[in-house]
Amino acid sequence: MKDSKNRRGLIVILVLSLVANVVLLAGIYFIGGVKTSFFRRIGTRMGICEMNPKDRGDYYCINGWTNTLNKLNYDADVVFFGNSITRGGDFQDYFTDVKTCNLGYSGDNMDGMMLRIGQIKAVNPEKVFVMAGINGLQSQTDNVFETKYQLMVDSIKSILPEAEIYLQSILPVNHDMKSGLASKDKIQKANEIVAKIAQRSNCVYVDLWALYEKEGEMPQELTRDGVHLKPEAYERWMEEIRKYIEE
Repeated sequence: MKDSKNRRGLIVILVLSLVANVVLLAGIYFIGGVKTSFFRRIGTRMGICEMNPKDRGDYYCINGWTNTLNKLNYDADVVFFGNSITRGGDFQDYFTDVKTCNLGYSGDNMDGMMLRIGQIKAVNPEKVFVMAGINGLQSQTDNVFETKYQLMVDSIKSILPEAEIYLQSILPVNHDMKSGLASKDKIQKANEIVAKIAQRSNCVYVDLWALYEKEGEMPQELTRDGVHLKPEAYERWMEEIRKYIEE
């Protein structure tokens, strides 16, 4: 009799423990998977799943920016589309006879640039100069880089089929000034991919790498931190693309 009561008591404890664990797991799933999207963000960082655009902290900021551009009713002759390196260029000051729009966004990668394709459409340019790929390059395989870059180019062409598109190479970096950057070989391979995409997509490849590289590195006198150009270093970039701007 006593053994029977002990077994019943043990069963009750096991059932209560099971229920408690189920409730705990359900709570973790709700908070991490539904309420905060924590699991999906971790999976994205690990490359297990794609990021939901709304999980980006700047998602609504980008939407607002795009909305503003749409309502400006501004027609640009040339758009410069890229990350902080593009953002730092004073293109309008250099090309005073054309209307430019600088859509450079600090820290942006190709996933973020895909969310901003509508910004290019909003200003309806005749020419689009793209610089993309350095952010996140070190952790990407060549196949992933090529897939993302091709998708970006195809998306631009689909919304502006008449525009001329110029794919600018990734610039060299200086590893002595900043660690953790994509290697020289990684950047050169990425640029080979960009050139290949330009050829098969009927775009123009602009080799800016060769303008700056010295033994595979960005010379220290041209960069303020190993990645970003000093203001005076932009001049050789501007002169290289002048023939495309003015043709």
